[in-house]
Amino acid sequence: MDNVFRLFDATHDITLDFMGYVAAVHLVLRGKLEDRPRSSFKFYDRDGNGHLDKKELKQVIKIIYNIKRHGNPSETENLTPDQITERIFDLVDKNKDSQISLEEFLDGAQKDQWVLDQLQLDMRPCGWFLE
Repeated sequence: MDNVFRLFDATHDITLDFMGYVAAVHLVLRGKLEDRPRSSFKFYDRDGNGHLDKKELKQVIKIIYNIKRHGNPSETENLTPDQITERIFDLVDKNKDSQISLEEFLDGAQKDQWVLDQLQLDMRPCGWFLE
């Protein structure tokens, strides 16, 4: 929840004002595909340093992995969250500094469909309510 507030709390006062709420809803329901990876990066970057390390990425991959495993087990490809994290770093961390920058993240998500699939959830909210 801290990451959600940090992502949409424009005034950094630990409240989500109406405009922050509208921005969040817009991104989920109607946001451009190219805006989602940028917002996802900010969400995944827990310490806000502008880079993802393996610990940050693995935390998110575990959440996505568990959701996908329960929704559609075939989507996990029989890889563990550790293996998915390592594979993403191998594909995306171009300068091999053990950190993924925003530029590397966006480039990786645009050029490699597998990476994009591992880093996103189906954001069609009607599926959250209907079986």
